[in-house]
Amino acid sequence: MELKRVAFEPMNEIHDKEGEILQKLLNAIKNRENLEEIFDEFVKDVENHFEFEQNLMEKYDFFAKIPHKMEHDRILNELYQLKNHLDNYEMLERYFNDHFLPWLENHIATMDTVTAGFFNMVEAKP
Repeated sequence: MELKRVAFEPMNEIHDKEGEILQKLLNAIKNRENLEEIFDEFVKDVENHFEFEQNLMEKYDFFAKIPHKMEHDRILNELYQLKNHLDNYEMLERYFNDHFLPWLENHIATMDTVTAGFFNMVEAKP
């Protein structure tokens, strides 16, 4: 799955990996496969992704770190709640197609783009 590129390559690398795992998860949902392992892999990747960004936002005192982290926390809470519904493929399809994917694309195009520009400007080092 191709996601929008941002001005900070370490974030692009994380987004690329997440896109690959997300595509595997979407395929598993579509094919009605057992989701526990791939869902856990996806959530762990999202946790690591958000932690990476949040650590850099703290380290470089990013001006919008609080609202950015609040978005991360909201999405993680949604994913944690979905863990209890891995047998409800229709609900999972709706969540990922109608909510998560549009959210992710918008988040990258807005918050992550600004954050990446800031990291690039301050020459942030992961």
